[in-house]
Amino acid sequence: MSKVIFITATDTGVGKTTVSAALAKLLKDRGKNVGYFKPVETGCDPVCCDASLLSKITGQALDEVVLYRYRLPVSPLVAQEYEPVEIEMDRILLHLDSLKKKYDFLIVEGAGGIKVPITEADGNVLTYLDLVYEASLPVLIVSRAGLGTINHTVLTVDALNSINAQIKGIIMNGYKGSDPSEEKNPEIIHMMTGVDILAVCCKSEDPVGECCKKLEPVIDTIFHTLQFFTVFANLFMLSTTF
Repeated sequence: MSKVIFITATDTGVGKTTVSAALAKLLKDRGKNVGYFKPVETGCDPVCCDASLLSKITGQALDEVVLYRYRLPVSPLVAQEYEPVEIEMDRILLHLDSLKKKYDFLIVEGAGGIKVPITEADGNVLTYLDLVYEASLPVLIVSRAGLGTINHTVLTVDALNSINAQIKGIIMNGYKGSDPSEEKNPEIIHMMTGVDILAVCCKSEDPVGECCKKLEPVIDTIFHTLQFFTVFANLFMLSTTF
């Protein structure tokens, strides 16, 4: 059985793909057999940027990395209304199972936040939260470092807790050092959710390289245990690296 992690975010453009790419690169550098799967990518006009980046890191074919590709930069549910390809959750789950058998480590990335709608079946809207539930996927949350992140992050944790998902931790991305809220946000989010802040990635001209540096000390935590470091230990370590 492979070690699988589902990467979700608190919003669009937070840095899920950056974190996914950093994890994939770190595992590849260790000589691990790692795969990546993004069930749906929108905004492929004409290139699917996320899938293309990760396929170059993992060495996978693009068709294996992403099942459904759409031109419009909208939610998967909306995208399929404009293009003649209907998303089937069962097909996503079957492909996920095949990748779990093929790779020792598998990184699965959503689109936007955990409640983004994927498709509709029998009158019900299915979201990435449903995918996490159906596939029993452990989750890593990527959140913004700055103002507004507390509400978005806590709501994401609440949604995952509603299905008893295993939350491996939170990665905060885009730390600038100029926003006073950035200093207290990790502590407050931990106090409100009980979920550890595993790393804080600074805004960088090389975002993947920056996240690699911050994630390398906690990659075993992400793939092996639910809680390895306490938030206070992490915050002490992080405060020395900003």
